[in-house]
Amino acid sequence: MNKEAIIVGENYECRKTDFARPIIGEVVHKDDTGCVVNVERFSGLDTDKIDAQNGQVAITYDEVAGIVTNNSYLR
Repeated sequence: MNKEAIIVGENYECRKTDFARPIIGEVVHKDDTGCVVNVERFSGLDTDKIDAQNGQVAITYDEVAGIVTNNSYLR
C-alpha cells in the first residue's frame, strides 16, 4: 500500500517477510519509509519476534496488505 492510504489508528493486515504468517495490528506511527504497528494478532510461530519488539513491529509500506475492519480483511 502507499503511505497516503494508510491511516494512523486503523488496523491492517501486514505480511512481514521474516514472519511465518501475516500479522494484524494498529498503525501507531508513519514516516517516509514505513510505519510502526502495535501487533494485536499473530501466529504462535512468531511469538519470539513479537516479544523481542515489545509488541510493536516496524513495517515497510509494501508489507501492508490491507485494512481490517470488523474482524474482516479488505483489500
